[in-house]
Amino acid sequence: MRRHIHHAIAIIATLTTLTGGLLASTGTPAEAATAGPAATRYADDFNGDGYHDLAIGAPDASVNVKGTDGATTSVYAAGYVTVSYGGKYGAQKTGLKVITQNSPGIPGDAKASRQFGAVLTNGDFNGDGYADLAVGTRDDQVTLIWGSATGLKGATAMADPQKRPGYGVVLKSGDFTGDGRTDLVVGYSTSLWLFRGPFKADGSPLSTKKIELGRDYPVFGPQDAQNRIAVGRINKGAIDDLVVLGERSNFGMGDAMRGRVLLGGTSGPRFTPVTIRGGGSVAIADFDKDGYGDIAVGDSAIQNDTDRAAGLVRINFGSVNGVDDSRGVQTFNEDSDGIPGGVEAGDYFGNSVAAADLNQDGNPELIIGALGERKSTCEHCYISGGGFYVLKGTAKGVTGIGASWYAHNAPGLPTPAGTYRIPTLLKVTDLNNDKQPEITFAVAATVPQVWSVGTKDGKVAGTSPTRVVNPPTDAQIGNGLLFGVLAR
Repeated sequence: MRRHIHHAIAIIATLTTLTGGLLASTGTPAEAATAGPAATRYADDFNGDGYHDLAIGAPDASVNVKGTDGATTSVYAAGYVTVSYGGKYGAQKTGLKVITQNSPGIPGDAKASRQFGAVLTNGDFNGDGYADLAVGTRDDQVTLIWGSATGLKGATAMADPQKRPGYGVVLKSGDFTGDGRTDLVVGYSTSLWLFRGPFKADGSPLSTKKIELGRDYPVFGPQDAQNRIAVGRINKGAIDDLVVLGERSNFGMGDAMRGRVLLGGTSGPRFTPVTIRGGGSVAIADFDKDGYGDIAVGDSAIQNDTDRAAGLVRINFGSVNGVDDSRGVQTFNEDSDGIPGGVEAGDYFGNSVAAADLNQDGNPELIIGALGERKSTCEHCYISGGGFYVLKGTAKGVTGIGASWYAHNAPGLPTPAGTYRIPTLLKVTDLNNDKQPEITFAVAATVPQVWSVGTKDGKVAGTSPTRVVNPPTDAQIGNGLLFGVLAR
């Protein structure tokens, strides 16, 4: 075990809470369209060109608004979203367009601390063959921005039929009823609701229904809530399921409430008695290829022995009922066999988790973020650091043997000016359709960035180019630190 460091980095912990850490898969097939063009293959293909696209939120950025007198006012943390469209060369790096609530065709207006773009998810909500984007704020608003042959264009405000606080604190898309339509799970401060698709032009769903969780679902903030829910297929069905992790006590550092496994059905996600140990991030993937989705939970705030916020990851094996308790739980930390390094306070191992088959052997790999790993031993200082691990998937599940570590300064990765931390969120998407997924994440820096790191034959960083997506250059917006909320 390496020398212990007992001082967590407050700035980084804050950025982790704000920018998230939850799996985003390589793309769920979009639902069949009833009219218009043939349905896109992907639920994140906003312009229907056959490539995944990358929606990015910058909720704390200021927006410059011109008044009737011609004077321009900077509106603090009004927020914006943008899209890096996928293509032959991967993520679009230049020419990104800004969408704010001051943009033509976008309902509402830019207001201070509204944080437009605080929550994002995508799917073909109106069934026209183009993926759409659902955008949440910090003040009870949800906007549906419609896809088209030219990308995101036009929008509508989605009314809140419940009139409850926290509307839109969670937005998750999927086919939870098995009817081939995209539904939307919408979170409030203490509950989750199913908004059933398809959605009309005015943003209204086919119907709404409360999702039974067996208890209230308290939340701290949009990204924190969003990271504790995953969509996937667990019980071999053709319907999407939900995993909902519990909240942490003691301001995010105490024990986590147990999570709930909800299986999809004709009426939507249904309550089951199946629970799992909680945490702050979650991913669903069939690691052992037995046909059942397994559940990986990252608990980066947990204390290992005397090391606070050292972190660990647990994997529950899926079954027809949700979880196969007879197989136990796989647990990984930085002292596990084959994993480079060792347990250390403040590493935040598991602050973000994702899964994808990087080496094309049929078994998904598990990608684990460690935001505080390999930091300097200096106290009360903010320096560059962080990185992520790649653990191999096998017929018996994930193994630490042969695991790889990629630090913030690994060969082939960019080196931004000043200090920076990776990864504040992990998403895996094949943006150039070469069958070699890119690992995409937000970079916490003086000028924040989003990196799309190429992979080849299961290797990362240096084997394939990294595409750096910078905030758009646009007179409409000012600077912010949270460029990198990713739709998933």
